[in-house]
Amino acid sequence: MKSFFGDKLFYKEVTAIALPIMAQQFVTSFVNLIDNVMVGGVGQTALTTVTVANRFYMIASSIMFGLCGAAGIYIAQNYGAGKNERCQKILNINLSVGFLIMSLFTGVLFVAPEWTIHLFSRTPEIVDLGLEYIYYAKFTYIPYGISFTCMMAMRAIGLNKIQLKVGTATVLTNTVLNYILIYGKLGAPAMGVKGAALATMIARLLEMTIYLVLLIRQRHFYKLDLKGLIFLDWSLMKSMLAKAVPLTANELFFSIGTSLVFKSYMRADELLVAAISVVDTVMNLAFIVFGGLSSAIAIFIGGKLGANKLEEAKSDAKKIIVFGVIVSMVLGAALFCIAPYIHHLYALSDEAIHALEVLIRIKSCLMPIYVVNVCTFYVLRAGGDTFSTMLIDSGFLWVGPVAVSTLLSIFTPIGVVPLYITIELLDLVKMFIAFWFLKRGRWVRNLAAD
Repeated sequence: MKSFFGDKLFYKEVTAIALPIMAQQFVTSFVNLIDNVMVGGVGQTALTTVTVANRFYMIASSIMFGLCGAAGIYIAQNYGAGKNERCQKILNINLSVGFLIMSLFTGVLFVAPEWTIHLFSRTPEIVDLGLEYIYYAKFTYIPYGISFTCMMAMRAIGLNKIQLKVGTATVLTNTVLNYILIYGKLGAPAMGVKGAALATMIARLLEMTIYLVLLIRQRHFYKLDLKGLIFLDWSLMKSMLAKAVPLTANELFFSIGTSLVFKSYMRADELLVAAISVVDTVMNLAFIVFGGLSSAIAIFIGGKLGANKLEEAKSDAKKIIVFGVIVSMVLGAALFCIAPYIHHLYALSDEAIHALEVLIRIKSCLMPIYVVNVCTFYVLRAGGDTFSTMLIDSGFLWVGPVAVSTLLSIFTPIGVVPLYITIELLDLVKMFIAFWFLKRGRWVRNLAAD
């Protein structure tokens, strides 16, 4: 039993890494909730529109997450091995490749914005509002890519307080501008969903500027190496690609898969998708534990593996997962209790209000399952076992939720609430598969020695 729990020093070290990340994600998630409430105040259709318009952004974001995740594996282990110069070279590679990827997505939004909406909805009102939103939203992709790359590189070596400060400044700017531009306050015109996109664009530009200034000043480990951004270390890049390609492919397939599940929800009941948007936004407040623990795993476990302390890494991984389960049970209980009161923040129909309460309570009960799956994923990734992470993440998504939701939404008259519950319960199956990969132990490797 003792093997599942650490001593006071262990939890002190884990929380020292996790808490700043949790605080940053809490600020972000809380402000996203406020944004969600503000857009929801315009109307249920506006909320559905922003949710639909952001699905294309989620695909781009997932690619960046995979790319930065692969870089984070190498940065954490090389940092643990004392190879600081390689960490800078990895950041250079990430910034250059990330800029190229986000430029491609921005180009698509310039050339075919309507197509990105039609992927998920052809309802005229949603398409028209979606195009208004994309008018400004397309300018957020490149700033986001640069900021996210810097943030993840700093997170990989434990520089978490900086991200909290930058994130706080960004989300507060976004919130204030949302209030002014969506509703037309302080003499500004009421722009609705277009105002929400403009506020996000300004906030993203501010965020990118702050990170670039930090790199230029060279006070926080990394620097802005313009020469290194052009003349990349190709031998290191080749080594990274071996991990980056499957990891990025996993994130891409996962994002496309979740988009197909989302389309199934739209097929079941387009209007109730607004309730799902609220559920996801509210649950993100509880899911901050995921961000903190994933960072703790990347730094804690990645550092131990890089220092060749393999058995210690295995033991610590088990303890972090148990710690996550305990925290998630407390958060889940709190969300279960407040579920009936959340709808007061929104202008929703009676049917959407009922769906909102039921879905939040279902997800709050499944919180420990989600934490186990996420922690196991990051443990496997910390050791570079990217193929296994791809199987339990995007692989399972396609043979499970995508297949089930598509079949049920097309061939049965199932409603969106029972469909959503069915898909969420599949995470129980995923948990047992994840445990098998964890026990197999292929992730217990020192990549810094390669």
